[in-house]
Formats: sequence, C-alpha cells, structure tokens
Amino acid sequence: MNILYKNNQDTRAFTLIELLVVMSIIAILLSILMPSLGRAKEVALIQKDAAQVRSIHTGWSTWATSNNGKFPTPGLVNRLPFQGQDIKGRGAEDRVANTTDNLHSLCVMENLYSTDALICPSEPNHNVVIYNYDYDARDVADDQYWDDELNVDLEDGGDSCNVSYASSPLIGSRKADLWQSGGPSDFAVLGNRGPEFGNVDEYSMTTEIHGGGRAWAGNICWQDNHITFEETLYPQMSVYRTADGSVADNLFNIDCVTGVCHFWGSDAWLVIVSELEDTGSSLYPFQLVPELEWDD
Repeated sequence: MNILYKNNQDTRAFTLIELLVVMSIIAILLSILMPSLGRAKEVALIQKDAAQVRSIHTGWSTWATSNNGKFPTPGLVNRLPFQGQDIKGRGAEDRVANTTDNLHSLCVMENLYSTDALICPSEPNHNVVIYNYDYDARDVADDQYWDDELNVDLEDGGDSCNVSYASSPLIGSRKADLWQSGGPSDFAVLGNRGPEFGNVDEYSMTTEIHGGGRAWAGNICWQDNHITFEETLYPQMSVYRTADGSVADNLFNIDCVTGVCHFWGSDAWLVIVSELEDTGSSLYPFQLVPELEWDD
C-alpha cells in the first residue's frame, strides 16, 4: 500500500529587506531611549548622593542636641591635658585635632553615620575609597576616642582618601559662630567637593562628579539641613556679608569684602582639611593654618 505524505508547513522565512527594516526600527528606538535611560541614571545618582549628604548633616544635628547645640568637634572630645597635668579629657579644646578625617571618624565611632555614607555614588577619583572602620579602636583609658586610620589624602600614591565630601573647616569665626545647629539657611556647610580654591579656569576632576566633565555641579547642604543641587560655584543664596558690604560667595574659595582675604573669616568655604597647625599666637587664637586637599 502506498502512503503519501504531504508537507503542509509554511517554509516561508523573513526576507533580507524585512530583517533590515526590523533592525532599523530597533536602532531608532534605542537612539530615542538611551539618552533618557542615561539621564535617569544620572538623576538617580544625584538623588542618592543628596540623601547621603543629608544623612551626614543629620548626624551632626543629632550630636548637637546633646552637646549645647554644637556640631561634632574632635578637639572637644579628645582634649588637651588638664592644667598641664596628665588628666585626660578635662583640659582645653585641642584645636589642631579638628581636621576633616577626625571629624568623620568621631562621627562614625558614635554611630551618627557609616563610612559608606562618606563616599559619593558617582565618585570619579580612584584614590577615594570606602574605609573598613575599626570600632574596637576606642580606648578612653589610653586617650583614644576614634579610629585614626581613616584618611583624607587625595594625592596619587598617598594614604588614600575615605571622604568624598568637602565641609566647613573648623577654624576661624566660621567655626565659632556657625559650627552649630539652627544656623542660617544661606550658609553652606557640606557638599560635593569642588575645584582648587574655586578656580574654573583649569580642568578639575570634580567636574566629573555630577557635571559630566564639562562644568562643576553638586549637592550642597545648608545650615538648616536643606539640600540644593547647584551648577554654579556662586549659588544665588550664598552671599558673604560684613559691616563693609557684601559679595557673592564662592563655595570653594576664601572670599573677602575689603580685599584682605584670609582663612579665618566667616564666609562659607567647603574644603577637606588633612592637618591643622597652630601659629602659636596668643593674640589670634583662631588662626590655625590648614593643610588642604584638592583633586588638582
């Protein structure tokens, strides 16, 4: 008996032209969607960064509630010997201890925030890394109050830097008058770090944090804990006022009204300080000389 088989399957395939049309449509859709996806990622990083900046400032404010309204001050925790005697923790403020690394290390030890919060999610500098904090380092009997291996060295080949953010240096009248909770809403106290002394005439790695390598942009936390995203070194609300007048305040530079600029004024100035040196002058007790850290 003869059995006949008939293949009823449709063997027709896509033609080359049809495939090219489909590929063209996919390419057009990708060209439309990719910039939107890229921008969405940038916005997400900016928002995450802003949350971290706010959490640091919130930690400072939490500390202030139990410390006469003052933000964390390392030199008031690890004080000088009392009246020249070997009585630890009772003497005057150790002002040279008020560096950026000591500030954050004290706060991490007090569980005000973690070392993860100190690193910007879009950090471009390979020298800036998260530090594995040693919470067992505290030994009050041995005058040790925090892990002093947390670093703020931005130089290539240095000890590395464990902090992405610049903050108000704890020197001068800005410390005496403004390093406290409940301050003015127009005083910048913390934010993404910027170019050396606010100079935009030369390339700065800090333009790659949120500015896409083209211009500086960053999150700034003001004294009252509100956050703004700025694309200028001279925010509209940031004005340095004295009895002699006022000037627009560069967030990363030492500003002056009369033409005499120095480290110890009360203008907003965001920077990373790795060391402080006492001038030894009894006439000017706030005149500590800072060693500053820049990416450039």
